[in-house]
Amino acid sequence: MKRVCLLALTVLLVFSAAACKRHEDPTIIIDIGDSTKAPTVSNDPDATPVITEAPTADPRLTPEPTETPSQLPAGQVLWLNTMPLDMCGVSMADAEDWFKDAVFIGDSIMLGWKNYNNKHLETDALFFGPTHFLCEGSYGAGHALEPLSDSSLHPMYQGEKRLLWDSIKLMGAKKVFICFGLNDVAIYGVEGTANNFRTLCEKIEEVNPGVKIYLLSSMYLMDDSHQKKLTNENLRALNELLRKLCKEKGYKFVDIASHLVGPDGYLKREYCSDPDSNAPCHHTQAAYDIWAKILRSLAAHDIYYGY
Repeated sequence: MKRVCLLALTVLLVFSAAACKRHEDPTIIIDIGDSTKAPTVSNDPDATPVITEAPTADPRLTPEPTETPSQLPAGQVLWLNTMPLDMCGVSMADAEDWFKDAVFIGDSIMLGWKNYNNKHLETDALFFGPTHFLCEGSYGAGHALEPLSDSSLHPMYQGEKRLLWDSIKLMGAKKVFICFGLNDVAIYGVEGTANNFRTLCEKIEEVNPGVKIYLLSSMYLMDDSHQKKLTNENLRALNELLRKLCKEKGYKFVDIASHLVGPDGYLKREYCSDPDSNAPCHHTQAAYDIWAKILRSLAAHDIYYGY
């Protein structure tokens, strides 16, 4: 009987020692269900494992980068579709009526906008009207600063060739839209053209206190392979200087040009009316349809928010 008791006690001691041995080993807990969660090592078998999740970037702090078209020359920046097209709840009629004390000044591109206006006025007497125009083919900011002469390109107003600022005063315009550049860059260069814009705008303000000035972007070409100085690269550089001028002087920059180009920065074929010329830059009716949308929205924003 004593032998049986002794044998049972021995077996009990062996199993107790084995159990103690197992409790000395560390317990490793790994969650393999989610590769983004890190494992936690614990020496306490009863401890609840703590899972540390991999950090996730806050999309508000790390937004998706805006791609710049790779076809553009190094250092050149193109703003695509930067003008709003919403109407802020303003009616189309009110937006177009806003232009009744405006004057559009420019070259043959602006002359095209004038012709587009006149065509629509045949069936709609209130279309952007009555809007004033002072524009001439081959005209530019540099030409506008030249003295009056028989050979100067100054537009006619009330039957007389006049300086722009004098014509603006006579017509009582309160808003001035200017579109130049294509007839300037090859003559005066990028910086020289920007300086002419500055001088012209300051002279207009001097003679017409309180006038609001809007600078339309210089328009791009569909193909500049035949040009040495009049290139899209130079026109983009000019538009950047015009943006800075507007910011400095409190004018508004109206970037119509970026709505008419493709990813390569060139005027789209469907918006070019002279694709086979050496300087294909003039606009089609489809292009002026976009002009109208942008200008209506511009008016709506000014009505709603102020200049």
